[in-house]
Amino acid sequence: MKDKRIVWLMLVMIFGAGNPRIWELSANYDSAEEFCKALKDHEVSGLKDKEKANVDKITEDDAQKLIDECSEKGINVYCYESEGYPQRLKAIADPPAVLFSYGNLDFLNHISIIAVVGTRQPSEYSVSTARYLCEELIKRGITLSSGFANGIDQIANLTSIDNGKPTVAVCGTSLDYDYPKGSLEIKKQIAENGGVVISEHIPASKTFSDAFKLRNRILVGISQGVVFIEAGAASHGLDNYTHATYQGKPVFVVPPRDITDPRYFGQRYLLRNECVPLFDADDVVGRLALEGFDSFAFTKSFGDFSLPVDDSEFYNSEEIRQRKAAVSAKPKETKPTLEQTQPVSKKPEVDYSQLTETESAVCKALEDGKALADAISIKTGLDISTVLSTLTMLELEGIVNSLPGNQFELAD
Repeated sequence: MKDKRIVWLMLVMIFGAGNPRIWELSANYDSAEEFCKALKDHEVSGLKDKEKANVDKITEDDAQKLIDECSEKGINVYCYESEGYPQRLKAIADPPAVLFSYGNLDFLNHISIIAVVGTRQPSEYSVSTARYLCEELIKRGITLSSGFANGIDQIANLTSIDNGKPTVAVCGTSLDYDYPKGSLEIKKQIAENGGVVISEHIPASKTFSDAFKLRNRILVGISQGVVFIEAGAASHGLDNYTHATYQGKPVFVVPPRDITDPRYFGQRYLLRNECVPLFDADDVVGRLALEGFDSFAFTKSFGDFSLPVDDSEFYNSEEIRQRKAAVSAKPKETKPTLEQTQPVSKKPEVDYSQLTETESAVCKALEDGKALADAISIKTGLDISTVLSTLTMLELEGIVNSLPGNQFELAD
């Protein structure tokens, strides 16, 4: 049986890492193999000149050679169909077709992960706060992930290593590229400590301008929430907030030390936009438990999770147990039968004849009920920016309603 990674690597070599055209153009094919064959047979329309040239140039032998070279360098290669591919990434728009890693990805499907982001040049206040919060999160069984830049990002990774716990680094460059300068040793330490360093870029490939923004969709995608330590108003790290919002994940923000200091204006913006103020690790732990993340239950088996005494007493109090019991005992509302109601309840009606093809696709994705923007993007095969602009127009026309948590539904 042919290694599935060969086909997926060929697609990345043809279109480039992080290119949503892989998903857009393959939407009408049943498999990556079928799409790749159609490319080779020149049956796919809409290709750019560079893509056409790559189709004729890239071969299965090239992909196999790359897999062999990665093996020699100690780099693991996962494709979208690999067993160890992170399941959370399959729920985002434009998931990476191929991932390269130092260390194994398999464990990411079974742990709770929080992304820690912040400036490359943090204040002393932010450095000490980051170290404190990272240590407290680690004690509670949370695995920390970062975008592996200088500053706050690497504080999260190094604090994990110092505490003997695995950590995750998502790179905006190829794994073998020494960025940030002098960080190759840290990558090695992360892998040796049971963690993983991830990149979607082919080893030895050049970095392009949008690589770090594309990295953030992966960083947030594997995580269950994002912690902002320090961010200015123009911080590129605020892109993580956008991805988290699209994916319906909570964002936690350390309050600014000085509300008049421009270094913290990004935090002011986030707090004004209803992100969660972060004062200690319990704010994160409590929110994850409240939102019912299934994988958070893993902390019990590690024996690391413990609430402060006061909080433990609260969550285990008779009052809380009675509330839970009352919710469980509450009879579920039953839908009336056909005989009991006239007329029969129907889905919101949409006059598709008045909509464009893109607007129709977005509306049809909402026919089964409310959905996140990312989910709509996956259902329709449209890129996330197109989905969001279309939703805005549909909302202005009264066809779609926006809901809390960046969810959308068809208007009645």
